Amino acid sequence: MIKAHHIFVLPSYYREGVPRSTQEAMAVGRAVITTDVPGCRETVADKVNGFLIEPWNPRILAEKMIYFIENREAVRLMGNASYAIAKDKFDAEKVDLKLLDILKA
Repeated sequence: MIKAHHIFVLPSYYREGVPRSTQEAMAVGRAVITTDVPGCRETVADKVNGFLIEPWNPRILAEKMIYFIENREAVRLMGNASYAIAKDKFDAEKVDLKLLDILKA
């Protein structure tokens, strides 16, 4: 389903942990709009691979969605950045190696 769309939007108002859905969207190269709350903010570098928006502000959410509708090149560039960030931060092999290092310490 995510691959059928150009952007991924997760306006959450809760402490999510790091949302798997956002990681999945990034792994397939989607620009992300999400709320600036703990967990969600761990996946998005504001204005790099998407936007972090103020919680409970539908006007800003709509503005960012319209921005992407009007700026297809930004969608492409931020989607590419999402893929690169996902590969660097959330790659299963890298995460496993970090965990092994922690357990060995």
